Amino acid sequence: MVLIYQGQRLEPFSKEKNMVGFCSRCETDLYSLAYHQTEGRWLVSAGCSNGHLLLLQYDKKWRWLEEGDLEQAKEVVRICDIAREKLEVVFTAAEIRDMAACQEGQPYTRQNLYRARAKYERFERLFGIKIKV
Repeated sequence: MVLIYQGQRLEPFSKEKNMVGFCSRCETDLYSLAYHQTEGRWLVSAGCSNGHLLLLQYDKKWRWLEEGDLEQAKEVVRICDIAREKLEVVFTAAEIRDMAACQEGQPYTRQNLYRARAKYERFERLFGIKIKV
């Protein structure tokens, strides 16, 4: 889970899942999704079983500062913008070609798209990139 904080893209320091408190919106248990570090703060992305997402902010000594709502971005990534090496780990050359063709509105082979769609979840699990063609 990449965090965009104050215009800066932060990769997770850790993805350890811990109970970090209670959701301020529904009072259910709140679990960490990822830990991020900036120069002066620790940021904890957290969620509850009801789907509420929060960003907990701490100073460098882990003293609580504040919390706020966390919004999950729905970024659309074009196939041609993903490194070919990553795509080739999961998809065949024909599947990659036809996913790109479909996104660009060009002719493609449906069967290759069906095969590729069956692999989307694996690709997301490996690289953290959600594909939607």
